[in-house]
Amino acid sequence: MNKNKISYLIAGGILVLSMLACNLGKSPEASAPLPSQDTTNGSAPATEAPANNSSSSPSGTCANPYLPVFTGATWNYKLTGNISDTMTRSIVSVEANGFTDQDVFGTGVSRQGKWKCENGSLTALDPSNGGSASVNTEKVSVDFQTTELSGVTLPATVNAGDTWTQTTTLEGIETINGTQIPAKNHFVNTCTAIGVESVTVESGTFDALKVECKTDMAITITMQDNPIQTNLTINATNWYAENIGLVKTVSSGEKFNSTLELISYTIP
Repeated sequence: MNKNKISYLIAGGILVLSMLACNLGKSPEASAPLPSQDTTNGSAPATEAPANNSSSSPSGTCANPYLPVFTGATWNYKLTGNISDTMTRSIVSVEANGFTDQDVFGTGVSRQGKWKCENGSLTALDPSNGGSASVNTEKVSVDFQTTELSGVTLPATVNAGDTWTQTTTLEGIETINGTQIPAKNHFVNTCTAIGVESVTVESGTFDALKVECKTDMAITITMQDNPIQTNLTINATNWYAENIGLVKTVSSGEKFNSTLELISYTIP
């Protein structure tokens, strides 16, 4: 297989892993009721809850103010850096103990994954709940299942200085123009909460919790029974606004840098 195909396979693995950015949260008891919000016109977030907001208040095992889990919740982002693009993240379904989210990029790339919920703690790609991740681009299709998982993606309680880790192994198939290649991706994602600071993006100015994360990746593809491994590290700084979600991410790695900024959002 030529070097271009190898590059596409590795890129597919990076794409899956980079989409699994670390998240954070704190106990729902510490949060205010979540107002119904719609900022699709790019205006600043609402500061007062409507008189009757019981249907939008965080509740249940998935309640987490830094990731509002409601079917139909949507966040629109712009991506700048090595690649300029747009991305829409949405919650496509919510079950009693989990939910499914989806990312769709303007270039046509898409990702969908499952989460497990437990008393406000959220964990991506839990194999006991049928966790899987899929990414599709024009040249590469990736379909992974989680075979090993430990730690948590978004803990129920976070204070400045807290550190948490999630270790995940994904195994599956990458397909290029009909050619299927076995792949195994292992990553260790470690995050530390720094504290609350003001951050301004296109959708407004927010008091947001700043979190610094490091993701160490080992991407392995097998060609003619010969494993080819690539090791990468991505560093990311994330800002999360309470009752809104992720408002900004700045990521960097070897020959890689990007900034993701919230431009509008709708939370039912």
